[in-house]
Amino acid sequence: MDLAAIDHDIAAAFVDGRRDPFSVDWTEHRHVAGRRAIRDLEAESPGALRDGLLAAIAWLTVLRVSQPASQKLDEARKKARVTVHLEHDVDVGWRELVSGMLAARSAGEARAHFVAWPTLADALRGLENALREARREAFHQLGIEDVAERFLGIERAHLASIARELLARTEELARERTHSSDTWPLDLDVRLARGAKDGWPARLTWRSSLSLLPGLDVRADLGTQSLPPECPRAFGAASFARAFEAIGVAFRRASSPPSVPFVQREPPLHVDAWRTGHVFAAVLGEPAFHVRVLGLAQGRARDQARTMSTAFLVHARMMALRVASSERGADVEALTALAFGEPLAASMRGVWPSCSDDDLARFVALLTVTERIDALRNREGDDWFRNPRAFATLRDLVQAPVESKPDTAQVIQRFEELLG
Repeated sequence: MDLAAIDHDIAAAFVDGRRDPFSVDWTEHRHVAGRRAIRDLEAESPGALRDGLLAAIAWLTVLRVSQPASQKLDEARKKARVTVHLEHDVDVGWRELVSGMLAARSAGEARAHFVAWPTLADALRGLENALREARREAFHQLGIEDVAERFLGIERAHLASIARELLARTEELARERTHSSDTWPLDLDVRLARGAKDGWPARLTWRSSLSLLPGLDVRADLGTQSLPPECPRAFGAASFARAFEAIGVAFRRASSPPSVPFVQREPPLHVDAWRTGHVFAAVLGEPAFHVRVLGLAQGRARDQARTMSTAFLVHARMMALRVASSERGADVEALTALAFGEPLAASMRGVWPSCSDDDLARFVALLTVTERIDALRNREGDDWFRNPRAFATLRDLVQAPVESKPDTAQVIQRFEELLG
């Protein structure tokens, strides 16, 4: 078999899917998205390229088989409406419900959006279950019973155990730092770092976000990699961290030499891309960033960096909650009590929290990012983001495997150092 030609065809399928997942013409890509292609490859001698091709074809096969159910759910979400009971009731769609909750000017307004969520979810539950079953059956037919083990190299049950441990071991630190005056689950002022309001550009755009990374050469460091069509909406300072994460993902994708086969540059659930995204986002927890880029005085810079780090802690706990609650048979009531101090309302069960495959990859990336952050800071200093040489150093670092295994120790130690 011509493995290089198969790799080229897989690259085309992935690129089409990233541009618009519902416009992929599977008649053009079916030869790299089916069991026949897998059987043919399994007859080849084992090796890194062959193994990468097998993983990519399995992933594309599931995308192909589940695409009709996924498209039906996407169309239904665009049409679905629910009433949010505010001073004046408003009818909103799926995206408006989420953005309205995040943009709320008070806890009561945010809660009104949150409690409307189950009604909207009920209208979509059948289609969500159909998509979940289509994916489950497709993976089963391919002999894949554990997505995390197959594509991330760690059993889902073990990853869920680590997530529960992270929730338990950060409970006291989170309680000390958040000081929530409201009992509902989403303390948005803390989660979105709204207290870190000084020095930011007037608007959150890709251009303004890139301007906050003075050492980054967009043409050289991102190359032809494009950022997502939409920049994150500005709901608080943490929205800049989301933008930085996306820039980091693009940087990682641009860092692999073109001579490396596509399936090794871009594996399904690309953990190292998410890991590099975490490296970029972590910049906003550095006091040096707030002094040297945002122009704040030392004391205010320290306070603002701690506010960002608190938001990162809450975000890490939300990731852990999603992963822990996704395990079959998980005690979601106990997990949400551990996360929020009290169980989630019964009406939210089966609605939120939910966990995607990307959530699994992002959590593994979080658990293993400290090694890379430390290596970069040790070589280039805590203001590495200002130095073009540091991005060359990071390109070298991402070519080497991460030695640390997913666990909570390094993550918790880093949060304690940032917030202690």
